[in-house]
Amino acid sequence: MTSRTRTVVTLGPATASESAIAACIEAGASVFRLNFSHGTHAEHGARIEMIRSVAAGRPIAILADLCGPKLRLTHPVRGKPGDVVPLELPGSVHAGDPVLLADGAMALEVIDPTQSRIVTGGDIPAGKGVNLPSSRLDDVPSVTEKDREDMRFAVGRGVDFLGLSFVRTAGDLDEPRATGLPVIAKFEKAAAIEHMESIVRLADGVMVARGDLGVEIPIERVPIVQKQLIAMANRYGKPVITATQMLRSMVDSRMPTRAEATDVANAVLDGTDAVMLSEETAVGRYPVEAVRMMGRITDEVERMLPGHIRHGASSGSQPIADAACSLAYQLSAAAIVVLTRSGFTARQVARLRPRVPVVALVPDEVVRRRLALVWGVIPIEVPYADAIHAAPEFFRETIRASGLLPAGAQIVITAGWPFGQPGSTNLIHVTSV
Repeated sequence: MTSRTRTVVTLGPATASESAIAACIEAGASVFRLNFSHGTHAEHGARIEMIRSVAAGRPIAILADLCGPKLRLTHPVRGKPGDVVPLELPGSVHAGDPVLLADGAMALEVIDPTQSRIVTGGDIPAGKGVNLPSSRLDDVPSVTEKDREDMRFAVGRGVDFLGLSFVRTAGDLDEPRATGLPVIAKFEKAAAIEHMESIVRLADGVMVARGDLGVEIPIERVPIVQKQLIAMANRYGKPVITATQMLRSMVDSRMPTRAEATDVANAVLDGTDAVMLSEETAVGRYPVEAVRMMGRITDEVERMLPGHIRHGASSGSQPIADAACSLAYQLSAAAIVVLTRSGFTARQVARLRPRVPVVALVPDEVVRRRLALVWGVIPIEVPYADAIHAAPEFFRETIRASGLLPAGAQIVITAGWPFGQPGSTNLIHVTSV
């Protein structure tokens, strides 16, 4: 069995082949991220085809990460403190607002929307990112026309998740969610932190995007915000991804630093569902080694997890999920087996972080792929007709045929009856394979 903590792999030039994708899956990748800030639809389409071909029916998810209205320099900016330079900014900025270029490599302050004064000198080339930490940018939409084109493409190609940048309020999620795809809200703006709970409740998942977030808010606050976001996502049963610079040194080195290994470990201890590799796998020299290293670290840390964490009820089905985890612990069961159509029951059990695997019997291929992002869940295909008439014998035979558990292993079964009604988890049964 793979790590219960999932690994998200960003595809790029270093991993743009079937052999590289296959090697990443073999090393432990569960989700592939397509960064729509770069590349063409033809390139992304080819990568989607390669992933589906290599996965060959295995539950491997694809995340289409939208670009959003990322502010970038249209020309180089260079100078020393006190110099005034032209800089086109949104009309909602105010005099004195700070401006950070290239993740804080150069700092300026706004004079007006067309010019700024340099505070920390430097030489920044065109194309680098522009951050306005104290500006709300209410006149900048969260979804651009490019994003709309990318969303249409993503829906047409059957990706599994949309990643939404530039989220500030829960309302920013409305248009992407209207596509029917689950939306991962990326927390990278200071305004999003003010509306954390309402965004988490509406989103289908969360990404702690520490790169831009570390520029938008004081960098010393980032670790605390990470813990708050992960805890809140766990409480509401939403999968959460921790991202940015997790194994950054492996872009050029076969080994991460001790600090990076500790960073990954702390994210697992915080309760993250997934850890993400960005440039490590997109352009790095050792992409497969980075995926393998991520798995080694998460495997080691998972041995130390307490097991069965109570977050409080997030739905009427939660007491059943809690009871299933308690029974599995008390009986030393080998697994919790969940019959689910929408994935809801599996997520409710997984959010409690039981010590044993959560084996999800799922008729729908799309739901199986989406569960690849959820901590500790092993999705297995079952025919829908069999699922409707599920009985203890059905569970035992399905698990036996899967080869996941040895004969005689005790399992705790939980499901909703009648089958097919989301949120109706109401059944627990204990049996043996």
